[in-house]
Amino acid sequence: MKPILLSFFCCLLILNACAVVEKTGEKYVSEGWSSSDPLSIPHDLRQAQFAKGNLVVNPSFEDGRQDANKAADNPVLPGWETVGAHVQWTGQKSGDTAGREVNSGSQAVKITRHKAGERDEAEGVLSDFLPVIPGNYNFSYHVRLKDIVSHKHRLGVKLYDAVVIKVLFFDGNKRPIDPNAMNPVSNSLIDNSDKSYSFSNYWTLDDFPWAKVHGRSYNYPFSEGDIPDSTRYVRLFLGLKGTGTMWVDDIDYRYSKWNFTALERFRPYFDRKLTLKESIIPTPQSFQQLNDVVYYEDHYSASDLPVIVLPKNPEPAERTAAKVLQKKIDGMLNKVLTAKKHEALRARVVRNDFPIKEILGARLIFSIGKNQIYRQIKPDLPLNAIRDQQQGYIIKTVQIGGSHIVFLMGQTPVANYYAAATALQLFEKDRFVYHNATVIDYPDFLGRALAFKNWRNTAELKNDLENIERMSLYKFNTMYAGYDRKAKNWYQTDALYQRGVTEAGNICKKTGVMSLAVMANPYSHFPFEAAAESLSQELRYTWTHSSPESLDRLKDFLKISLDAGANTVMLLADDFVPHSGNNRQNYSLYTAEDKRRFINLQNAQAYVINNLKQWLDVDYPGTRLEFCPPWYANEHIDRGQGKAELYFKELTFQIPPEVAIIWTGPTIRSLSIDMADLYRYRALIGRWPMIWDNTLYARNLETKRYGGYTTYYPGKVRMCNLFEPFDTYRPPNFQKFSDGGRIYTNGNAYREIFKAKYATVADYEWNTSGYQPELALWKVLCKTYGPIGAKELLYFNDAYYGLYDMCLRMEIGGAKGVYIKKGNKFINELANRLQRISESSWANQALLQELENFRGKQKKRFERAIKKGEIP
Repeated sequence: MKPILLSFFCCLLILNACAVVEKTGEKYVSEGWSSSDPLSIPHDLRQAQFAKGNLVVNPSFEDGRQDANKAADNPVLPGWETVGAHVQWTGQKSGDTAGREVNSGSQAVKITRHKAGERDEAEGVLSDFLPVIPGNYNFSYHVRLKDIVSHKHRLGVKLYDAVVIKVLFFDGNKRPIDPNAMNPVSNSLIDNSDKSYSFSNYWTLDDFPWAKVHGRSYNYPFSEGDIPDSTRYVRLFLGLKGTGTMWVDDIDYRYSKWNFTALERFRPYFDRKLTLKESIIPTPQSFQQLNDVVYYEDHYSASDLPVIVLPKNPEPAERTAAKVLQKKIDGMLNKVLTAKKHEALRARVVRNDFPIKEILGARLIFSIGKNQIYRQIKPDLPLNAIRDQQQGYIIKTVQIGGSHIVFLMGQTPVANYYAAATALQLFEKDRFVYHNATVIDYPDFLGRALAFKNWRNTAELKNDLENIERMSLYKFNTMYAGYDRKAKNWYQTDALYQRGVTEAGNICKKTGVMSLAVMANPYSHFPFEAAAESLSQELRYTWTHSSPESLDRLKDFLKISLDAGANTVMLLADDFVPHSGNNRQNYSLYTAEDKRRFINLQNAQAYVINNLKQWLDVDYPGTRLEFCPPWYANEHIDRGQGKAELYFKELTFQIPPEVAIIWTGPTIRSLSIDMADLYRYRALIGRWPMIWDNTLYARNLETKRYGGYTTYYPGKVRMCNLFEPFDTYRPPNFQKFSDGGRIYTNGNAYREIFKAKYATVADYEWNTSGYQPELALWKVLCKTYGPIGAKELLYFNDAYYGLYDMCLRMEIGGAKGVYIKKGNKFINELANRLQRISESSWANQALLQELENFRGKQKKRFERAIKKGEIP
């Protein structure tokens, strides 16, 4: 095929919508269907489209031939057309020095361009027409790039369109469709066919190894993947307009799950019983279910009760392991044996100095760590499987006579606790049955963190402190004492903060299973994204980089947590660092003294970081230091007009390599992060960043600006979930690309809904490859509220977002009668569901209040929208 002119790709015809029904494959497609309103399309048709999976023909280019009558650069590839004279069908060559020509299989496509002019067209591969229905689609591809340079040399620009990734839209007659889509934040049109955004802001690409990249036009909150409503076919183009070499393989284009409501996505689980492994939070790496052990019956004596064996000198984490096991067993005894005569029955906890024969009468024995019973029996445990896993543990049972000895053996005392946290979940909840299993387990992320709430009263503090145990059972291991973003006196802590940090530190020391950390933002007294020129003198000199008193003020704030036992400090320079001029991402110094001494922001912040590091190393040795820079997302860097690149180059040269640098991804709330995003930031900071994740509330954030579906997309509101699980795209083995294998998930687990959300976060961070968002949330809801309760909550959620949808539609288009009618129906459904939940035995008062608050908020909103005037 001859090169296709750029005008074919970009200057597409704008067509009037047809009023007729068009045929796509075997299905008839209605013009009333819309990508922005998935429920406008019948569920069975959406399900059928989803079931098709990858729509691309010959996605990894395994099928093909070299036409004898054509040049070597013009292969014949079923499902594809080659565009340009420099496209090759390449296979993997043998030999140690051979480069990796393919991502998978035996073939791939390779484009090599040694020269490229400004007006030259892209060369690459163009797919056949792929039949589609309106909706949201996931588009990914594997790519390798080498020596990529922009073809616009004289302009000195970034790559921009040097790498070309396109989704071209066509109607039922295969005529091109206008690709423009509205960016809801800027309220301006963008080219929705251009999916090269991931590479467009690189300056050059010397060597980008094979990696999976997601084709996207823009970041959150733009609804990536939506196609124009009149689209009936798409074609995919992957190619090169700049110079260099590009390899492509494993192209994937499929109908996404974001065409289905939360209720539709969870229905498949309603009538399916979870397996024992599926019910564990977080999901173990390796799990083999064995026989069940009945550990108590009515005719048994007290000596038959379960026994927990500790080492001679147990560490705090091992004591905590014994405590939670004893609490679980005693709770079961009290629940099942209701007679008063059984009140004194308890599981025994023993240490090393005991005759083993004394405890072998027990049907179930838990051996924690290397204790006397472990040394005497010398069980054959698969310890090699966790040899290189510092938080790894083994659970394995050895039977001696009628006794089942469950060995909980970890690499460390904390790992012994993690073994106990898993063993807890192997008890039947209403019978004296322990589901025996062999478990080999370890976390993917080594640091799994969240934050405390900003305490306003003692009740909030009490809730957070009590919640430490629940989060530790989910195997989180770090809790940050944050700072109040709304308070302008971050350095003036009140008695409640000091008390809370001290008590949290004491709990961490006593239990040995959670670490305390602290955040500080010495710029947070400034207004959000303030202009330096607008600052008052008093505000300007509240905290400066060059003032010894300012550094002491910061250290005094940190000392409260460090003296309470905190072992991690996160220094924040996000959101509140002033900027110079009209560009909000032109962060700058703001006092004459700092400018004279440091010249620029990077020198000043490097000085502060180094000063803190030296102080910590002397006064609090072993403390980890983390730093969040002003440009903490790729999108901020894009808007920095080159200043961010210089900032990082000079900052990272001056600070120690062990200082972790925080990154939120391509944008603030990054629902998708791929290796193109990661490699770009890593190249700037000279190390892998530490991930700060803001996505747990991204899709359903109820705000007037910079929200998700709930702000800009009425028809997509129904996809949302109050209990939204952690649900993002991250590369395989993501933990390897985050500093120290650590991750912080922003938010706090104060409310009941967020406690459920964080349980899914724990599931992902422990076992990234085994994580399934819907399954993760379903098992959390089932374990917390039972299957009946889980269903009720999902039905409540469906009605809630149905009402939310109507409110948003009325605020945008007026109070039409059809919206009012549907809204009243959802209000009634919410009332009925809430009544059923309130009458149940599984719902706690805190959850009921949260649900009532949600319902009340939307009901008032609905009433306000009606008062503004009904439209007939």
